[in-house]
Amino acid sequence: MERHIQERTSPPGRPVLVAGFVTRALSGGERGCLWILTAMWDDRVNFAHLRAFYHVADCGSFTLASKRLNLSQSTLSLQVQSLEKHYGFPVIKRHKKRLELTEEGALVFSYARSIFSLAHDLGNAMEDLRTRSIKIGSTPTLAHYIMPQVIRTLKEENARLRIQLYTGLSKEVLQKVIDFEYHVGLIGRTDCPGNVINKRVAEPRLHFITNDPDVPARIHLKDLANYPLILAEDGSTTRAYIIEAFRRCHIPLNNYIDCENAQAIKDMVHLGMGGAFFPGYAIESDIRERKYRKIDIVEDLHLTINLVYLKERRNLSTVKKFVAAVKESVFASNR
Repeated sequence: MERHIQERTSPPGRPVLVAGFVTRALSGGERGCLWILTAMWDDRVNFAHLRAFYHVADCGSFTLASKRLNLSQSTLSLQVQSLEKHYGFPVIKRHKKRLELTEEGALVFSYARSIFSLAHDLGNAMEDLRTRSIKIGSTPTLAHYIMPQVIRTLKEENARLRIQLYTGLSKEVLQKVIDFEYHVGLIGRTDCPGNVINKRVAEPRLHFITNDPDVPARIHLKDLANYPLILAEDGSTTRAYIIEAFRRCHIPLNNYIDCENAQAIKDMVHLGMGGAFFPGYAIESDIRERKYRKIDIVEDLHLTINLVYLKERRNLSTVKKFVAAVKESVFASNR
């Protein structure tokens, strides 16, 4: 990029505002943002060295940081040493099998974390302005039964918006939101860190489904002791919730099949291989077609569907549009 744009200088240690440098950020990524930050400050801080230290501290080792940054460990070590030389004190205590931060290093890391969080936010904000796109994460079941309505609502108001939908377990989606890979996520009940906005948008009731004609239309959980069940895969928030419900009621749960695919679970229920738990929106059409029976549970079993996104991204236009679409979608009925 040609540097023909006029720069404004300021006293040492103060920001230097450089008009037009955002064009470099439009190419995206942490490196572009790092270039902007370097241009905005005087040479008292080498952001390449700070970046190396940040990732080493964040990963907890030079080995993992070198893989993340695609740099050699020797290069990272030299950059961290240069940072220590610049500040005049060690930031890392090096041990044979581990490393730990010094008191000064912990302080530097806290500032570095804020700086690179802003760098990520800047890059994504510029990318949002350039492409007008949104990346959405969702669990497979929500993506299949709920997201089409949300996306339709979103597209009706924003026809030119590019939408990318990805699926994964709730914890996986949340992590990708935290890592700036997804703008927003629709997930099950999951603990979120303080930098994430977590809005509960629906609490659909869970039903038991089976093809067994001998199961009454309304049952207690205890009636399912030793009954063959088909549960979602390990890591699923729905699975964890059901197992915890059985545990609280002191009901043995030792006769079940694990399956990661919701449709496969329903197919096995249809074949009479056992029973499963699903929210109403996921079984409505099958119940109408009489593929299996819907059984009500006396205990109040329900899922929670949460909308999650980073606080730093709450003012992005794409995030605001998605939140509005969710409010206008089927979640409003709290099915």
